[in-house]
Amino acid sequence: MTAELDWLPPILTLSGTWEEIVTGLYAIFEKDFKQAKPKFQHYIVWWDQRVLPGICYEEGFWHLISRDDKSTGERIPDFRRSERLPWCAPIITNSRDSAVKVWDYLESKGQLRTYVWLEDGDYCIILEKLKRSVQPAAMLITAFHVDGPSRKRNLRNKLAKRET
Repeated sequence: MTAELDWLPPILTLSGTWEEIVTGLYAIFEKDFKQAKPKFQHYIVWWDQRVLPGICYEEGFWHLISRDDKSTGERIPDFRRSERLPWCAPIITNSRDSAVKVWDYLESKGQLRTYVWLEDGDYCIILEKLKRSVQPAAMLITAFHVDGPSRKRNLRNKLAKRET
């Protein structure tokens, strides 16, 4: 299915040291988000721009290429997320395409989040619309490779329980 989407770039082939890979990924992030300034429908897209001590890049970028390690509480490299980084901005800007499922879901902690899921590509983006009186904005929370049947089941359950 994803091969039929002319707006979707290919998955990256990652090689080299982690530092070399991150440098290349950040160049994509800069081009796709900092320079291109994508929009989700009529919302400008923002990301967490905090840079934590000892880290060279914004938190919003890290959430696109790493995942939480439940045993340590640290973020660790996620190569399946990373190789799909070039998909993030195009899926956001092409979210009205019939191949992309979009819905709002009320999380257990009370946040209303927007899910943008390219199901056939196993890639999901989570945004949070911000209440602003000027131009509407959506915060890019994370994006991830949907790896396995339990994650797909979880997303399908959220889609079934979406806000109307």
